Amino acid sequence: MERQLDWFSASREPRLSSKDRRRRWRPTTWIAAIALAGAALLLAPNILSPTDSHLWFAPPAHGQEKDAPQDAAGGTAFLIQVPLPIEGNVDEHVRNRVQLVLKSLGKTELKQDAAKRPVLILEFRGSDGNAGETSSFGRSLELAQFLTRDELRGVKTVAYLPQSVKGHAVLPVLACEQIVVAKDAEFGDAGHMADTVDAAAIANYADVAKRRRTVPEAIARGLIDNSLAVYRVTTLDGGVRYETEEGLKELKDQIKRQDTIFAPGEPHKLVGVQLRDFGFASHKVDSPRDLADALELPASAIHRNLAPEQGWDPILVPLEGPITQRTVTWIIKSLEGHVQRDDFNLVVLHINSTGGDPEQSRRLAQALVDLDDRYHSVAVVDVRALGDAALIAWGADELLVADRADLGGPGEAVIDESVLSNIRDPIKRLAQDRDRDWSLPLALVDSRVEVYPFVRSDGEKRYLSKEEVSEFRNPDEWQQAGEALRTSRGIDGATAVEIGLAQGTIGGLEEVKSRFHLKELSPMRPNWALELVEWLADPRLAGLLLFVAWFALMIEMSSPGIGVPGFISAICFILYFWSQFLHGTAGWLEILLFLTGAAFVAVEIFILPGFGVFGIGGGIMIIVSIILASQTFIIPVNDYQMRQFPVSLMMVAAGASGAVASIYVIRRFLPHTPYFNRMLLKPPEGEELEALSRRESLVLYDHLAGKHGMTTTALVPSGKARFGDELVDVISDGDLIPKGTPVYVSEVVGNRVLVKAVVT
Repeated sequence: MERQLDWFSASREPRLSSKDRRRRWRPTTWIAAIALAGAALLLAPNILSPTDSHLWFAPPAHGQEKDAPQDAAGGTAFLIQVPLPIEGNVDEHVRNRVQLVLKSLGKTELKQDAAKRPVLILEFRGSDGNAGETSSFGRSLELAQFLTRDELRGVKTVAYLPQSVKGHAVLPVLACEQIVVAKDAEFGDAGHMADTVDAAAIANYADVAKRRRTVPEAIARGLIDNSLAVYRVTTLDGGVRYETEEGLKELKDQIKRQDTIFAPGEPHKLVGVQLRDFGFASHKVDSPRDLADALELPASAIHRNLAPEQGWDPILVPLEGPITQRTVTWIIKSLEGHVQRDDFNLVVLHINSTGGDPEQSRRLAQALVDLDDRYHSVAVVDVRALGDAALIAWGADELLVADRADLGGPGEAVIDESVLSNIRDPIKRLAQDRDRDWSLPLALVDSRVEVYPFVRSDGEKRYLSKEEVSEFRNPDEWQQAGEALRTSRGIDGATAVEIGLAQGTIGGLEEVKSRFHLKELSPMRPNWALELVEWLADPRLAGLLLFVAWFALMIEMSSPGIGVPGFISAICFILYFWSQFLHGTAGWLEILLFLTGAAFVAVEIFILPGFGVFGIGGGIMIIVSIILASQTFIIPVNDYQMRQFPVSLMMVAAGASGAVASIYVIRRFLPHTPYFNRMLLKPPEGEELEALSRRESLVLYDHLAGKHGMTTTALVPSGKARFGDELVDVISDGDLIPKGTPVYVSEVVGNRVLVKAVVT
């Protein structure tokens, strides 16, 4: 730190007589001293919130600007979820989403040749294990008929079944041109729990299958009619057909082999493996990444988030400066508040950060991934997202960057092997959740990870590490196609778009508004409870709380039983640990350390005075608890933590300063203050002080032998007692004697007056 601030300095005054001191003193003077000390804390942001001046410098250039990247090969795909069961207004919602896709594509793209048609993926997925058994026949039929209309000829419809689909929900699946299914997913049993199974319903199933020809008509009829037998027939000419009993009669002597697919009375359903083996499904897939591979599309080409019907309702989340737990906690808790209020559907995360804490960056990226599908997150980087801040940008649904923006490379945090080992597996899980590659974002924060351009046999190009390629199902399909990408100093925005890390370029927030058709971008505001927690957790306020807590505690200790200072001290300690606990820096360990340390100090004072171990150990535990409660680490290991550690030490200094200030106020002012003078015995002055000094200098305490008196302070074991008009420093015989206890002098040795409590 360039400057040091003396929080609790006091101006020097000329020595005054006791009479003058009484004249100048007012009851509010010691309170003003506390206020001044608090003001010093509040005016010390440079000490308690250190920043580095280099954050304001312009980012370094990465050389010449690159040409705008070409569109990814393989066309465009849109993914629309079909929630199961299909009832209520589900069919209307899906139709509206499809209409939005058609509108966004425009007439030009819809008229191109069939080989280049955009792909419309309908993902049939239920919640809580629901496979659509209770789907409405009418709603399902409406959706199926819509999917077979001529207006959808410009797109290729694909039914994606990551889980089982049953009931009438199978009807719109039959209306799609292609089926892609998970190997264990079940499909069919439409008539088991259906609300309608009659001749008209069976005819509608057959009609949809006949118009689309994805699934044979006989299979479609069997899926709803459990009383129907359906067979797989191999003819003499080698052809394969699916027929009912009536169809078998027509074939007569042309049958070479006959296999039963659906037997009467049994549930008529097929699993994913059967759908693929029979040729009804084109591919078996285990993940969205496999889905993209099956459709020969880059995963980035699948647009998962379309503009909602009511339009985008955005919130702007600014993320500037170093990444800290405080910042990340504020963003996450604020997002949770907005989710509870359901007052947004678009998160615009504007990042201009140098990183700072890889674990916290991963935590925020995970929070973005965990957002419900109703919410779309967009990270905007128009200046920099250095170091681990690049992980946050990568974790959003969509990343938009300026051409000359900086991503990754050296940042606030120095990521050593131990830190890397802690975040490596979580990054892999994040990539799996996002269905993305993990080695490229990891290379942006760790220069030891090398990524190369790899090309698959179908022409798809991705930037991967050799380790990640070895984990693929078919690694032999991928061939290295160039030298390693240089990531040791990060990459610029144009490169991020070119290699597929970012989805597009942007000039700033104004272009974001234009891109998403937004009128305004309102910054995110936390609720009042979170604002209160953040306000109390601010290092300046936290330091002030500790200062007042220790100040009041020392006053309470000087005269046990008063209660008011002890109450104030307890409230301040509770507010400090409560705010740090909700802020995310303190846990139960810190709270238990503090309470145990306080208990040990109490044992030292009241039970085993003078022993030392409990007092020293308890004091150390209290100091450690305060330090740990203001930080997320135990021992600083990187640049950010080294800058944060002095802030934690300042918390201890604040408490110590409060204790020192209280001792000063107690000894100098409290005995002369109305009301507070009852807390402490007023020291002798004038003639009384001179007489006492004369007696003490001559050590003439023999006259007190055998006298009875009253303790004016607690004897722990030393203190004061009054014998008539004399106030004397005394010591007990080892017992703790409370204030106001009758005592008698059992022995006098020089100036050492030994007393015992009077037994009644």
